[in-house]
Amino acid sequence: MLLKATSILAAGALLLSLMTACGGSSGVRVTEGSEPVGAVGAASRTPQANDVTIVHVNERERLATMRSGHRFSDRTFLKTIDRGGNQTGFLKTRVQRPSGLRTADILEGRPNINDRVVPVSGPEQSRLEKLYRDPEDTTN
Repeated sequence: MLLKATSILAAGALLLSLMTACGGSSGVRVTEGSEPVGAVGAASRTPQANDVTIVHVNERERLATMRSGHRFSDRTFLKTIDRGGNQTGFLKTRVQRPSGLRTADILEGRPNINDRVVPVSGPEQSRLEKLYRDPEDTTN
């Protein structure tokens, strides 16, 4: 009798932990990225301690949150690169709030958690500035 009750409790605890870890289909990818941030993949570039990486992606709001993103100025165009060196998207940083992590709007592509974030090149900067102007920027 005691063994049966223990088995039922253990199965219930396992089911509860599985259900809470999934997150459902809310469009927020929090649990994706099976490797820890900064972990080395099989055929990947070795991460550096000073790399800026994505730690959270909200697909519905088209936002990405970055670790160490404070290194970038407000309204900076960035590109995201996966572990294989492939470009996964373009971002534009939002105005930095006094507290919290740096966030950026996802302009193009589908960046993922653990992707590296770097500034775009000069020609790419010009292209993106023409496409994605701020509402108050009417000079161009």
